[in-house]
Amino acid sequence: MPRITRRAALVTALAAATAFSLAPAAASDDAARGAQDLPPLFSADVATYNVYLGATLDPLFTATNPQELVRLAGEVYAGVEATNFPERAGAIADQIAGHDPEVVGLQEVALWEKGPLGGKLQVTYDFLDLLLDELAERGHPYRAVATNWNFDGTLPISATEQARFRDRDVIIVRADLPRPLLRVTNPQSGTYGAVLEIPTAIPGLTFQSPRGWSTVDVRLLGASFRFANTHLEASGPAAIRNAQATELAGLLDTSPLRTVLVGDLNSRPADTAGAYGILTGTGLTDAWLATGGDPATGFTAGQSATLLDENRLRSRIDYVLAGAGVRAVTTEIIGDEEADRTVPTGFWPSDHAGVVSRLRFTR
Repeated sequence: MPRITRRAALVTALAAATAFSLAPAAASDDAARGAQDLPPLFSADVATYNVYLGATLDPLFTATNPQELVRLAGEVYAGVEATNFPERAGAIADQIAGHDPEVVGLQEVALWEKGPLGGKLQVTYDFLDLLLDELAERGHPYRAVATNWNFDGTLPISATEQARFRDRDVIIVRADLPRPLLRVTNPQSGTYGAVLEIPTAIPGLTFQSPRGWSTVDVRLLGASFRFANTHLEASGPAAIRNAQATELAGLLDTSPLRTVLVGDLNSRPADTAGAYGILTGTGLTDAWLATGGDPATGFTAGQSATLLDENRLRSRIDYVLAGAGVRAVTTEIIGDEEADRTVPTGFWPSDHAGVVSRLRFTR
């Protein structure tokens, strides 16, 4: 739904809800019971988007000596510069602004810093600030309301320079809606107990890859729900990712509110014994399938590391999952068409596509 229409619909619904709450007390019991039995009136547009940290870190873990590690770290940082997030942020902002979801879960919202070896680091690419600036420039302001931090590493990238990469997942919400329309409270975040450890051939050097989750409680008009965002482990034994999914399922099970989970689960629908099956097994519904999406399509992951090749999306691992009392009405994959590529370079917006879904809530 276009931005103006969506906002107008929200304002109209707010007015209607206010009028109903001020209706005379003389209304009959039958009418009151009928109101409780009305079809769902309240909806929210939500999205998930893995925005790609800018390069793959995998080469780092293959280094056989410190000199090779420095060379590979330099190549990783050069890859980040080459994939040009300032340009890509505009394309991602176009996708988000084109659908204007009230709440968005973002993954791989990188923070890159660089500086002299042994000296002070300066921020070179803050993916969150860059994306929020692009959204604001388009007249679609958002604000961050919850963040969880994941991988954090600093390495030399040359004989004279070092770089630091910090990974985070962020929940953003529309900043243009007044408080009576959209209220966000109770931000929480945490790190999973199951953490991947990545050994290397360099004595004494082991990388750790912590992953986490974040949640906020959202009240949109008369509908309240807990919105959760996560990025489960992509590498190593599936048991680590499955343990993270099990921990997340337990956290969401304690919610007193309806639940909406979005994120990159690194688990395909056929993974019935893995993360996908663990989470959907708790009663969460896959919005893509619930709205008639083809089980054989809806791909969200697989673009090349350079983002310059033909479309290589071949798997579906990014999801909107809806809990009890929440029904998906529409679901769309975004950022997966040739027309979505950046100008002038022609990057895909990310190595993932995004997912946008309209959800409807029972009272």
